[in-house]
Amino acid sequence: MIRRATYRDVDSINEIGKELHDNFAYLFKMENVVNTSYSRVYLYEENNKVLGFIHVDSHFEIMDLINIVVLKEYQNKGIGSKLLEFVVNNESYDKIMLEVRETNLNAIHLYEKYNFKEIYRRKKYYGDCDAVIMERMK
Repeated sequence: MIRRATYRDVDSINEIGKELHDNFAYLFKMENVVNTSYSRVYLYEENNKVLGFIHVDSHFEIMDLINIVVLKEYQNKGIGSKLLEFVVNNESYDKIMLEVRETNLNAIHLYEKYNFKEIYRRKKYYGDCDAVIMERMK
């Protein structure tokens, strides 16, 4: 099941966010994010357990995909696809933008599956590799 996150979900989100970065809670401050009018976080749950989430920010007609994170033991089971498909089909936007590390081939393939196209590269943005900027038009 996919549903919108609330303040009560922040601990679960931060725990899953550790898959992305050890300091996820500090970096993203999800307790504030879930209460803003321009941010949305959707959770993927099974048996009342949060297995993953997607975080998007909407600025007028442009939506920024901030994060898709799935617990490691549940990766490659279609959860990221379901979350991305939910946003693509249920949010209002003209364009979705995202940035991904060039070495994150699983994520890049997921985005390409949903018609995201590379539009730019930030050379050595992550020190050792480029950031790939992708967009999807409605």
